[in-house]
Amino acid sequence: MPGYYRFAVAPYLREIVDCLSVESPVRDIAIMKGAQVGATSGILENAIGYFIEHVKNAPVMMVTADAELAKLRMESYITPMIQQSGLSHLIKSADEGNSRKSGKTDAKIEWIGGGFLVPFGAQNANKLRSISIRALLMDEPDGWPDTVGKDGDPVRLAKARTAAYESSRKVLMLSTPTLKGLSKIEPAFLAGDQRYYFVCCQACGFPQVIRWKVERKDGKQAGIVWDMDGGRLVPGSVRYHCVECLHAHTNDDKVKLLSPDEGAEWRPTATPQSPDSRSYHISALYSPVGMQSWEMCVAKFLEAWDLEHNRVRDTGVLQTFYNNILGVSFEVMGSKLKFEQVSSHRRAAYRYGEVPNTWAQEHCGSPVLLVVCSVDVHDDNLAVKVTGWCRDRRAVMLDYWRFEGETERIDEPTTWGRLSDLIEQREYVADDGKHYKIQLTFIDGSYRPDTVGAFCNQYAAGVFLIKGRRTPVQGGFQEFSAYIAKSSGAMGFHVTVDLYKERWAAGLKKHWSGVGEQPETFWNAPQDATDKQLKELTVETKTIVKDDKTGKVMGFIWKRPSGADNELWDLLVYSNAALDALAFEYCTSLGLDRVDWALFWDDCEKLGLYYFTE
Repeated sequence: MPGYYRFAVAPYLREIVDCLSVESPVRDIAIMKGAQVGATSGILENAIGYFIEHVKNAPVMMVTADAELAKLRMESYITPMIQQSGLSHLIKSADEGNSRKSGKTDAKIEWIGGGFLVPFGAQNANKLRSISIRALLMDEPDGWPDTVGKDGDPVRLAKARTAAYESSRKVLMLSTPTLKGLSKIEPAFLAGDQRYYFVCCQACGFPQVIRWKVERKDGKQAGIVWDMDGGRLVPGSVRYHCVECLHAHTNDDKVKLLSPDEGAEWRPTATPQSPDSRSYHISALYSPVGMQSWEMCVAKFLEAWDLEHNRVRDTGVLQTFYNNILGVSFEVMGSKLKFEQVSSHRRAAYRYGEVPNTWAQEHCGSPVLLVVCSVDVHDDNLAVKVTGWCRDRRAVMLDYWRFEGETERIDEPTTWGRLSDLIEQREYVADDGKHYKIQLTFIDGSYRPDTVGAFCNQYAAGVFLIKGRRTPVQGGFQEFSAYIAKSSGAMGFHVTVDLYKERWAAGLKKHWSGVGEQPETFWNAPQDATDKQLKELTVETKTIVKDDKTGKVMGFIWKRPSGADNELWDLLVYSNAALDALAFEYCTSLGLDRVDWALFWDDCEKLGLYYFTE
């Protein structure tokens, strides 16, 4: 929205910003929020402009997840804000003898009056300890690391910088929450007075918080409601029903609903641990008109939840909905797949080595559109899986072997030799005449990385070393990021294995009656897949990891009993990563900066990108 900032657009932010005034007794402010509520401009940028023009002498620190993000925030948001707000004349010269130099650098902005802003990344403990500051602005701390080396919690390190300004400090935490037990903003919100923005019904005037769903005593549903037609959201049907009179409000009614002139106001709902602390919660349901609409929020919910069967479609998408839309943390329960759940994924329609496209066309939304290979390396064997992918991540396991033999040397014919033959020579022919070659092979390089790297280096493209990670690489994509192996020089990928395990733990629990189209993200095995093989999908359990001394929840991890075989589970993860990498490569070749899945699947099918017919 162009022009100077207007609180009329997001009036709920005015009280929060006023807490940062030097005249306010509030010292600690925590905002737990959804996405697209205007908080970055309305709070963070406004605060910096206020300290520059009005406070003048305050040292300010802005902390983001890492140094690169801090630099990007400065270049893309803070500097343009200073320029467009007419504050540039207040910026102090970095070199008084050179008028061409300004007081703005990548590391610091100084302004007339003695104040300054330093942007730091949460991973740099030395900088977090380096100076005393009066105003601390913590941007998205839920994306920060839990610890910084041996220095501990970066939130505590940053807060310690305000000790010299105990009676005048301002500490702001602004973040979308992540996982329950891991979120940094949630405990800060709970420690405050837990304020919610109450709006008044346009019909009866009853004050209430805009919530997703509210079950009334009479069984009628209030909150966000909508209509469906043939499994699709009816356009224009999304509305908000008053919890008192069930009056229906449209998204455009938010202009009045959010206005203080219409009775909207913040109300505390708890007693804070400290009288000078405040905390606020604001979900994306409050997003101003012209930004994220209620209809968009419902559409994102329907991506995550199957209304027809009342179950999760994709756990990862559901977490995103909880975090970004509802603005609350997502609770992940410990889970383990049962053999009965995975054995139901056998299909009588085909056997190993066959491509059942006639069956897939009817039940998987398309024929097999591409084939990938995934490999797990062991001392005395290679576990090798070939997967065919249909539309919307419906997987068809085509082959699964153990290539027995020594794996230390790539000239070993029974292991690496067989793998070479598979990659270079194997051609799958479907029952509808389509021919498939393996398009991409991902080989786990955690064991024997030099050998794996040497094998991959034999190929100009299409065969890559991968290494699993529990969390995404900083600056990379959520699913994977490229890197160069130091010892072999082979190009490889870091794969966020826990993200894929979450996806497929949900996918393998999905039920399909055998009639009609399968759910999205669904896995199929041939009728001759053995019980022993399928049990490899069930050995890992998702467990909570806690600090032995403090009892603090440190994260979640998938664990397997010692000696238990889990290769098929790992190979499912790697084959999905290979699919994602192919889709990303194709979409970026078209000039896109992300994967457009609808475009990718359509082009795979219409253009026959990864198969041919004679």
